[in-house]
Amino acid sequence: MYKRIIISVILSITVILVSLGIASYITVNDTITRSLNRRVELANTIARHADSILENNFNRLYDISLSGGIDFKDKNWAPERKALETAYQYSIFTDGIFLLDKSGNMVMTYPSRLDFSVNLLSLPSVSKVIMSGKPVVSDIYTVEPSRKKVIYALVPLKNRDGEIVGVAGGEINPTNYMLNQVIRSVPSDQNTFMEIVDSHGVVIASNNPNRVFTGSDHDRFISHLIEKKESAVRRCHRCHLNEKIKGGSMDERSTDVLAFSPLEMAPWGVSILQPEKDVFAPARELRKTFLFFSVVSISIALLMAVGMSRSIVKPVHELIDATRSIAAGNMSKSIGFGGVDEIGMLSSSFEVMRVKLADSLETLHQYNVELENRVSERTKEIMLSRKKVENLLKKVITAQEEERKRVARGLHDETMQALSAMLMKIEVCRLYREAPSVEKIEEMRNIALKTLQDLRILIQNLRPSILDDIGLEAAVQWLLDKHLGEKGINCFLNILGEKGKRFSPYIEITLFRIIQEVIVNIARHAEAENVLVILRIGEKNVSVDIEDDGRGFDVTSALKQTEDGRGLGLLGMRERVNNLDGKLEICSTPGQGARVTVSIPIYS
Repeated sequence: MYKRIIISVILSITVILVSLGIASYITVNDTITRSLNRRVELANTIARHADSILENNFNRLYDISLSGGIDFKDKNWAPERKALETAYQYSIFTDGIFLLDKSGNMVMTYPSRLDFSVNLLSLPSVSKVIMSGKPVVSDIYTVEPSRKKVIYALVPLKNRDGEIVGVAGGEINPTNYMLNQVIRSVPSDQNTFMEIVDSHGVVIASNNPNRVFTGSDHDRFISHLIEKKESAVRRCHRCHLNEKIKGGSMDERSTDVLAFSPLEMAPWGVSILQPEKDVFAPARELRKTFLFFSVVSISIALLMAVGMSRSIVKPVHELIDATRSIAAGNMSKSIGFGGVDEIGMLSSSFEVMRVKLADSLETLHQYNVELENRVSERTKEIMLSRKKVENLLKKVITAQEEERKRVARGLHDETMQALSAMLMKIEVCRLYREAPSVEKIEEMRNIALKTLQDLRILIQNLRPSILDDIGLEAAVQWLLDKHLGEKGINCFLNILGEKGKRFSPYIEITLFRIIQEVIVNIARHAEAENVLVILRIGEKNVSVDIEDDGRGFDVTSALKQTEDGRGLGLLGMRERVNNLDGKLEICSTPGQGARVTVSIPIYS
């Protein structure tokens, strides 16, 4: 038995370690795969952000045609100049906006320039727009003789009849703040290069300003991916020796991981270049931890097996002989073995059990069966009752949210469409000379625009789409900007834990409505100057702390008002939290601000 104990312990540890080894191998590979996929996802996220910026500014260029004032033949340049000025405002075209005719001649610029009388038909991007009638974003282009770096964004220009009469374009400075902020807003270490590159591998924006306008080491690979509109990740070597990696030598050629995602709106892409040793550091640490754990586990198991086997084997044999008679059904023979250690106590307890077993076994069995039946029935009743209550509460809240969605859809699909049609008719009337006075039409147009704006605000308040599209964090920031930022109140949002994590729609809408109630109350009553919101995302729960430095209030009085039927906001907050088995805490003193803490378990 002594040998069997040792062998059994060794075999058990071996089986466990082999199982852990297989699991560790799978986990390490999965960790590596996730590390690579996360970088591709990050590159794709940055690319989509850049696409949204380009798309918004493309729309500004399209608005020039939609203004209805484009006519190169009437010699009246006021409508065109007004359209250029409108498109230029709040755009990324910091170097100017221009109009070209179908021959590529520049007919107008904004801001006005003395040297605008040039022909740009020689540029491939200009001829491509004229031939295809589709928008184009160029690579980095060097303007001679000034050697100025520019990027052209071009769309077809149409007159009021819908005919293409030229090109509307904008000049983007590659050092534009918005393009560079897309990259620099993402946290990264000094060994990681996140860059936007054009189809020739030239760096447009980078988290390292020294790399802007330089060529990429992997231009062919990048050009191929941009052409195919494919994302990819691969290992590669850093060819530039002057790019020293922290902790390494300038003479060694390091292996990197390159993640790439192309843009949809331009022949560009986003590349993320990071040393392989940094990417796979978690996997290496996991291997070391497993090896150390294996050695320590085997050593401890062997020592414990030797000691325990010696102290157990001999008393166990004696106890086995004494209990065989009981196993054979002889309940009258007593157990004579005793002692002060665990085996002795076991034998004594076994003797007591032998004496009482015959008398109490049947009675105990009956009691157990009866008790189990009662507990089972009562448990089912309690669970059924609680389930009914929970389902009822969830249905009430779900119905409320569905109704808000329905109202939002109705307003969007019907009311807004009708108002938009009215605006279009008004715009058509303005084109005819026999129409009513311009002042009257403009007044009607302003009323319609105001109505549209009010409907948009109503739709956002009923069911903000940002909560479904992007998530809770962005929705909270939207609430702060809308209700506090627009009133000049300083508001801060800190997110602790895993950023971007999504929860069940029920949890997200509950937290959103509670936060909305608190923020609206602060904006209306608190007279605060600063508001701090802390969103803590844990593995088992999510909590929100909202604190202001306003005039505060008496919590006891506020709760009494809730009980009297007033102050239903606090009651609604409490009911929402209770439905998710969460906790709500309100701390405030008149004149010293207020603090609201909400904690909800994620499993709910």
